[in-house]
Amino acid sequence: MLYLYGDESNTPGEDKVWAVGFLFSVNPSVHMIAIEKIRKECSYEFRELKYSSTDYSQILCGVRLIDYFLMTGDLFFKIIIKDKLHFDNKYFLDNHYQLDEKDMAYVSAYSELSRTISVVDYGQSKKLLNIDDKGFKGNVILPKYLKNKEPDTITQVFRRNSKRRRKDGHFTGVSNMIQLSDFLTGIILSYADTFREKSQRAEKHKNIYRKALLSKCKNIRDKLNQKTSYYWPSFSYQKINVFYWKQKASSSKSPSRS
Repeated sequence: MLYLYGDESNTPGEDKVWAVGFLFSVNPSVHMIAIEKIRKECSYEFRELKYSSTDYSQILCGVRLIDYFLMTGDLFFKIIIKDKLHFDNKYFLDNHYQLDEKDMAYVSAYSELSRTISVVDYGQSKKLLNIDDKGFKGNVILPKYLKNKEPDTITQVFRRNSKRRRKDGHFTGVSNMIQLSDFLTGIILSYADTFREKSQRAEKHKNIYRKALLSKCKNIRDKLNQKTSYYWPSFSYQKINVFYWKQKASSSKSPSRS
Protein backbone atom coordinates (compact mmCIF):
# COMPACT_ATOMS: atom_id res chain seq x y z
CA MET A 1 0.00 0.00 0.00
CA LEU A 2 1.19 3.51 -0.84
CA TYR A 3 0.09 6.08 1.76
CA LEU A 4 -0.43 9.71 0.73
CA TYR A 5 -0.84 12.76 2.96
CA GLY A 6 -2.14 15.90 1.27
CA ASP A 7 -2.70 19.57 1.92
CA GLU A 8 -2.80 22.79 -0.07
CA SER A 9 -1.22 26.22 0.24
CA ASN A 10 -3.04 29.46 -0.62
CA THR A 11 -6.67 29.25 -1.73
CA PRO A 12 -7.23 27.07 -4.83
CA GLY A 13 -9.07 28.89 -7.58
CA GLU A 14 -8.88 32.22 -5.76
CA ASP A 15 -5.28 33.28 -5.12
CA LYS A 16 -3.06 34.19 -8.06
CA VAL A 17 -0.75 31.28 -7.25
CA TRP A 18 -1.73 28.18 -5.29
CA ALA A 19 -0.62 24.59 -4.84
CA VAL A 20 -1.57 21.11 -3.70
CA GLY A 21 1.08 18.80 -2.26
CA PHE A 22 1.35 15.11 -1.33
CA LEU A 23 3.87 13.58 1.06
CA PHE A 24 3.88 9.81 0.52
CA SER A 25 5.55 6.59 1.60
CA VAL A 26 5.16 2.82 1.67
CA ASN A 27 6.20 2.71 5.34
CA PRO A 28 4.66 5.79 7.01
CA SER A 29 4.71 4.35 10.54
CA VAL A 30 8.51 4.47 10.52
CA HIS A 31 8.47 8.15 9.60
CA MET A 32 5.72 8.96 12.10
CA ILE A 33 7.94 7.66 14.91
CA ALA A 34 10.99 9.55 13.61
CA ILE A 35 9.05 12.82 13.17
CA GLU A 36 7.61 12.61 16.68
CA LYS A 37 11.10 11.99 18.06
CA ILE A 38 12.51 15.03 16.26
CA ARG A 39 9.67 17.21 17.49
CA LYS A 40 10.21 16.03 21.05
CA GLU A 41 13.97 16.63 20.88
CA CYS A 42 13.26 20.17 19.63
CA SER A 43 10.61 20.76 22.33
CA TYR A 44 8.04 21.36 19.61
CA GLU A 45 5.79 18.35 20.07
CA PHE A 46 2.72 20.27 21.28
CA ARG A 47 2.58 23.13 18.75
CA GLU A 48 1.39 22.93 15.17
CA LEU A 49 4.05 22.93 12.45
CA LYS A 50 3.22 25.67 9.93
CA TYR A 51 5.31 27.31 7.23
CA SER A 52 3.51 30.60 7.93
CA SER A 53 4.33 30.50 11.66
CA THR A 54 6.39 33.30 13.18
CA ASP A 55 7.15 31.19 16.25
CA TYR A 56 10.92 31.41 16.70
CA SER A 57 11.00 28.10 18.57
CA GLN A 58 9.73 26.29 15.43
CA ILE A 59 12.89 27.03 13.41
CA LEU A 60 15.11 24.24 14.75
CA CYS A 61 12.32 21.69 14.42
CA GLY A 62 11.47 22.85 10.91
CA VAL A 63 15.07 22.65 9.68
CA ARG A 64 15.59 19.22 11.22
CA LEU A 65 12.41 17.91 9.58
CA ILE A 66 13.54 19.26 6.21
CA ASP A 67 16.89 17.47 6.69
CA TYR A 68 15.13 14.27 7.71
CA PHE A 69 12.93 14.35 4.63
CA LEU A 70 15.86 15.02 2.29
CA MET A 71 18.01 12.26 3.80
CA THR A 72 15.34 9.55 4.09
CA GLY A 73 14.94 7.06 1.25
CA ASP A 74 11.30 5.95 1.48
CA LEU A 75 9.66 9.36 1.79
CA PHE A 76 8.61 11.35 -1.26
CA PHE A 77 6.92 14.64 -2.06
CA LYS A 78 5.06 15.86 -5.12
CA ILE A 79 3.42 19.22 -5.65
CA ILE A 80 1.31 20.80 -8.39
CA ILE A 81 1.48 24.59 -8.70
CA LYS A 82 -1.10 26.63 -10.61
CA ASP A 83 -1.30 30.32 -11.34
CA LYS A 84 -3.68 32.53 -13.25
CA LEU A 85 -1.16 33.08 -16.01
CA HIS A 86 -1.94 29.59 -17.31
CA PHE A 87 -5.14 28.72 -15.45
CA ASP A 88 -8.66 30.17 -15.53
CA ASN A 89 -10.95 28.68 -12.90
CA LYS A 90 -14.03 30.05 -14.73
CA TYR A 91 -13.80 26.93 -16.86
CA PHE A 92 -15.17 25.01 -13.86
CA LEU A 93 -18.36 27.08 -13.49
CA ASP A 94 -20.53 24.39 -15.10
CA ASN A 95 -20.01 20.95 -13.56
CA HIS A 96 -22.29 18.10 -12.55
CA TYR A 97 -20.95 18.05 -8.97
CA GLN A 98 -22.73 21.38 -8.37
CA LEU A 99 -19.56 22.92 -6.97
CA ASP A 100 -18.56 26.54 -7.44
CA GLU A 101 -15.54 27.17 -9.65
CA LYS A 102 -13.12 27.46 -6.72
CA ASP A 103 -14.15 24.14 -5.17
CA MET A 104 -14.11 22.41 -8.55
CA ALA A 105 -10.61 23.73 -9.23
CA TYR A 106 -9.61 22.41 -5.80
CA VAL A 107 -10.87 18.82 -6.29
CA SER A 108 -9.55 18.72 -9.86
CA ALA A 109 -6.05 19.71 -8.73
CA TYR A 110 -6.02 16.95 -6.11
CA SER A 111 -7.11 14.45 -8.73
CA GLU A 112 -4.52 15.62 -11.26
CA LEU A 113 -1.74 15.28 -8.70
CA SER A 114 -2.88 11.92 -7.35
CA ARG A 115 -3.07 10.42 -10.84
CA THR A 116 0.58 11.33 -11.48
CA ILE A 117 1.67 9.21 -8.50
CA SER A 118 1.79 5.69 -9.90
CA VAL A 119 1.63 2.94 -7.27
CA VAL A 120 3.53 0.59 -9.60
CA ASP A 121 6.58 2.87 -9.44
CA TYR A 122 6.79 2.11 -5.73
CA GLY A 123 6.15 -1.61 -5.97
CA GLN A 124 2.52 -1.34 -4.85
CA SER A 125 -0.92 -1.94 -6.33
CA LYS A 126 -3.12 0.32 -4.18
CA LYS A 127 -2.98 3.68 -2.44
CA LEU A 128 -4.70 5.24 0.56
CA LEU A 129 -5.09 9.00 0.86
CA ASN A 130 -5.29 11.23 3.94
CA ILE A 131 -6.44 14.80 3.24
CA ASP A 132 -6.61 17.67 5.72
CA ASP A 133 -10.23 18.15 6.79
CA LYS A 134 -11.25 21.72 5.95
CA GLY A 135 -15.03 21.32 6.01
CA PHE A 136 -16.00 23.27 2.88
CA LYS A 137 -18.08 21.62 0.16
CA GLY A 138 -15.21 20.74 -2.17
CA ASN A 139 -13.29 19.18 0.69
CA VAL A 140 -16.31 17.15 1.78
CA ILE A 141 -16.91 15.74 -1.71
CA LEU A 142 -13.20 15.15 -2.37
CA PRO A 143 -13.05 11.49 -1.18
CA LYS A 144 -15.89 10.46 -3.51
CA TYR A 145 -14.42 12.48 -6.37
CA LEU A 146 -10.95 10.94 -6.07
CA LYS A 147 -12.25 7.39 -5.79
CA ASN A 148 -14.40 7.91 -8.88
CA LYS A 149 -11.34 9.08 -10.79
CA GLU A 150 -9.11 6.18 -9.70
CA PRO A 151 -11.43 3.28 -8.80
CA ASP A 152 -8.82 0.60 -9.46
CA THR A 153 -6.03 2.03 -7.28
CA ILE A 154 -7.52 4.17 -4.49
CA THR A 155 -8.88 2.06 -1.63
CA GLN A 156 -9.86 4.86 0.75
CA VAL A 157 -9.71 8.63 1.06
CA PHE A 158 -9.91 9.95 4.61
CA ARG A 159 -10.50 13.53 5.65
CA ARG A 160 -8.29 13.95 8.71
CA ASN A 161 -7.96 16.75 11.23
CA SER A 162 -4.30 17.81 10.99
CA LYS A 163 -4.51 19.15 14.55
CA ARG A 164 -5.82 15.92 16.08
CA ARG A 165 -3.97 14.81 19.21
CA ARG A 166 -3.67 11.68 21.28
CA LYS A 167 -4.74 11.59 24.92
CA ASP A 168 -1.19 12.50 25.99
CA GLY A 169 -1.42 15.76 24.03
CA HIS A 170 0.93 14.76 21.22
CA PHE A 171 -0.22 14.98 17.62
CA THR A 172 -1.19 11.71 16.00
CA GLY A 173 1.12 10.18 13.43
CA VAL A 174 -1.28 11.11 10.62
CA SER A 175 -1.48 14.69 11.89
CA ASN A 176 2.32 14.98 11.87
CA MET A 177 2.49 13.68 8.29
CA ILE A 178 -0.17 16.12 7.05
CA GLN A 179 1.54 18.99 8.86
CA LEU A 180 4.86 18.11 7.23
CA SER A 181 3.13 17.93 3.85
CA ASP A 182 1.64 21.38 4.43
CA PHE A 183 5.04 22.69 5.57
CA LEU A 184 6.83 21.46 2.44
CA THR A 185 4.02 22.72 0.20
CA GLY A 186 4.31 26.20 1.71
CA ILE A 187 8.09 26.33 1.35
CA ILE A 188 8.13 25.22 -2.28
CA LEU A 189 5.18 27.40 -3.30
CA SER A 190 6.94 30.42 -1.82
CA TYR A 191 9.55 30.28 -4.61
CA ALA A 192 6.78 30.70 -7.19
CA ASP A 193 4.44 33.04 -5.30
CA THR A 194 5.72 36.53 -6.04
CA PHE A 195 2.35 38.08 -5.26
CA ARG A 196 2.04 37.28 -1.56
CA GLU A 197 2.46 40.13 0.89
CA LYS A 198 5.55 39.58 2.99
CA SER A 199 6.08 40.61 6.60
CA GLN A 200 9.67 41.20 7.65
CA ARG A 201 9.25 39.11 10.79
CA ALA A 202 7.82 36.09 8.99
CA GLU A 203 10.36 36.26 6.15
CA LYS A 204 13.28 35.73 8.54
CA HIS A 205 11.84 32.35 9.49
CA LYS A 206 10.85 31.42 5.95
CA ASN A 207 14.27 32.28 4.53
CA ILE A 208 15.85 29.79 6.91
CA TYR A 209 13.52 27.03 5.71
CA ARG A 210 14.10 27.97 2.08
CA LYS A 211 17.88 27.90 2.56
CA ALA A 212 17.65 24.47 4.22
CA LEU A 213 15.84 23.15 1.15
CA LEU A 214 18.16 24.97 -1.26
CA SER A 215 21.18 23.34 0.38
CA LYS A 216 20.23 20.17 -1.50
CA CYS A 217 17.83 21.37 -4.21
CA LYS A 218 20.02 24.10 -5.66
CA ASN A 219 18.03 24.73 -8.84
CA ILE A 220 14.52 24.73 -7.43
CA ARG A 221 14.25 28.50 -6.99
CA ASP A 222 15.48 29.25 -10.52
CA LYS A 223 13.17 26.65 -12.04
CA LEU A 224 10.10 28.05 -10.30
CA ASN A 225 11.04 31.62 -11.15
CA GLN A 226 11.07 30.42 -14.76
CA LYS A 227 7.70 28.70 -14.20
CA THR A 228 9.01 25.24 -15.11
CA SER A 229 8.82 21.84 -13.45
CA TYR A 230 11.56 20.47 -11.19
CA TYR A 231 12.87 17.01 -10.26
CA TRP A 232 15.27 16.21 -7.42
CA PRO A 233 17.68 14.52 -7.32
CA SER A 234 16.91 13.47 -10.92
CA PHE A 235 14.07 12.77 -13.32
CA SER A 236 14.59 9.01 -12.92
CA TYR A 237 14.49 9.28 -9.11
CA GLN A 238 11.98 11.91 -8.11
CA LYS A 239 12.13 12.36 -4.37
CA ILE A 240 10.82 15.88 -4.92
CA ASN A 241 8.76 16.57 -8.02
CA VAL A 242 7.38 20.03 -8.63
CA PHE A 243 4.80 20.05 -11.42
CA TYR A 244 4.25 23.63 -12.61
CA TRP A 245 0.91 23.32 -14.41
CA LYS A 246 0.67 24.78 -17.90
CA GLN A 247 -2.21 24.53 -20.33
CA LYS A 248 -1.62 22.25 -23.29
CA ALA A 249 -1.28 24.15 -26.53
CA SER A 250 -3.63 21.74 -28.32
CA SER A 251 -6.54 22.38 -25.97
CA SER A 252 -8.23 25.48 -24.59
CA LYS A 253 -9.59 23.59 -21.61
CA SER A 254 -8.22 21.83 -18.59
CA PRO A 255 -8.48 18.01 -18.74
CA SER A 256 -9.98 17.72 -15.27
CA ARG A 257 -13.30 19.48 -15.39
CA SER A 258 -15.70 16.67 -14.53
